[in-house]
Amino acid sequence: MITILWVDDEIDHLQAHIRFLRKRNYEVIPASSGREALEILRSIRVNLVLMDQMMVGMDGLETVHEIRKSYKDLPVVMVTQSEEEELMDKALAGDIADFLTKPVNPSQILLVLKRLLESGKLKADKAAIEVITETEIIRHRKNNSLSDWTHLYHSWMEKDTSLGGILDQKLHGLQGGGLDQVELGFSRFIEESYPNWLASPESAPLMAHNVLERKVIPELLKGAGEVVFLVVDCMRHDQWLLMAKFIEHWYHREPGFMVAGLPSATPYSRNSIFSGLVPRDIWRFYRTHWIEEYGVPGLNSYEQLLLNDAVGRFGWRTGKNAVYVKVSNRQEGENVKRGLSHFLKDGFLAIVVNFIDHLTHGRSELDLIRDIAPDVPAFRKLAQGWFEHSFLFDMIKTLSARGATIVVTSDHGSTQANRITTIRGARGMSHSVRYRFGHSLAADPKHSIVVNNPADWGLPDDNPRKTYLFGREDYLLMQNGFNREDMYKFKGSFQHGGVSLEEMLVPCEVLRPKKYRG
Repeated sequence: MITILWVDDEIDHLQAHIRFLRKRNYEVIPASSGREALEILRSIRVNLVLMDQMMVGMDGLETVHEIRKSYKDLPVVMVTQSEEEELMDKALAGDIADFLTKPVNPSQILLVLKRLLESGKLKADKAAIEVITETEIIRHRKNNSLSDWTHLYHSWMEKDTSLGGILDQKLHGLQGGGLDQVELGFSRFIEESYPNWLASPESAPLMAHNVLERKVIPELLKGAGEVVFLVVDCMRHDQWLLMAKFIEHWYHREPGFMVAGLPSATPYSRNSIFSGLVPRDIWRFYRTHWIEEYGVPGLNSYEQLLLNDAVGRFGWRTGKNAVYVKVSNRQEGENVKRGLSHFLKDGFLAIVVNFIDHLTHGRSELDLIRDIAPDVPAFRKLAQGWFEHSFLFDMIKTLSARGATIVVTSDHGSTQANRITTIRGARGMSHSVRYRFGHSLAADPKHSIVVNNPADWGLPDDNPRKTYLFGREDYLLMQNGFNREDMYKFKGSFQHGGVSLEEMLVPCEVLRPKKYRG
């Protein structure tokens, strides 16, 4: 129950108002002086204080001053004789949450209480109903399009980020919320659509292997100014939503989505981004540079070569170079920021930022990060905190001042993997836990997508018995007899490589600089 402390030296005259609030399930504790109110706060949990301004002895403002010494965030609503400017200033400064002018009526008080104490819950309830309604529509529609899935996912993430993660918790706590069924439905949609998109490029959506040709090259061919292609490794859509709000002062956003390549992992999807090719064709045309073998270092070492070949193939060259840089720590980022004029001398810079990928994998390895970010809302807040104080945010502001256009995307996202399904296969299979490849692999088709025709999925088909497995929903792919250490390490961790909304639907936006008129 919500508890209200009402402080007024004529509290006996307010019994009708107090009864009104109690009938609406508010617990109201009366206090006839500031001193009494401070004593009550020392021993009783209070959600909000209604404070009369003009009281004998310690007045309302003095009482608020004393309250703030121990309770920084406790909402205080001042009840005053007139709308004084001092109260307005204090309300704006945060000392007072709101104020009411006498004579107050019960409806006014109720409105303020609901706005200050229950608006979050009411918004979360409304958002949950809207998302559940949207999921039900998708679940029962026979033929969903990609736009249906992106609309649902964006709506879900936008609402949840604005509510600080409350929606995600509420949806997972509701019986019949249908989130698991939505993820399963999305994986089946990808299973049916992905090979068709590759077989019919003209009808394919924006994907990892065509984003360079469809989004970046057109900006270069305009010749209107500098272009930066920014790929933030392992960035989820919800993380981008929190990060993007910091740059809206400097850039106009043209929102959109890209479908990550499969497997939704860096060696595949990011190489596809910079080559303009699916992994099958990277393997065919660059056999000495791209070897698909688990544990081989440097699978992304040739992205500069792939990018140079791709931009020439797509019609942007004229003696210019496509500059590529990869940033893995703050010092490298600061060096890029200081050297922008050098890197952009030909008007185009492609930059990969690896921090969120490090954070994602570090969470699996380090108990400290797992404790700091135990769930999705905390994990996205960690990424937001990094961005707000990062070289990348500073660089984006600098690029705006230069008038540079930015195309920003990610190679893949990640999903919190909470369930385990066992897989079978010959020795020598790869070791990733959201995707596997090897000879004659098998798994429960309810929990994973089994690909026996890799070429149709744009994947290397170097062996007739080669099979790929992609985890559906939040399943980890683990071999029979997996040990407890692996279960502890991976269960509840954020992983990528499989098929889920969070892994495969990544932001892809064009950011256009705003002019400063001072």
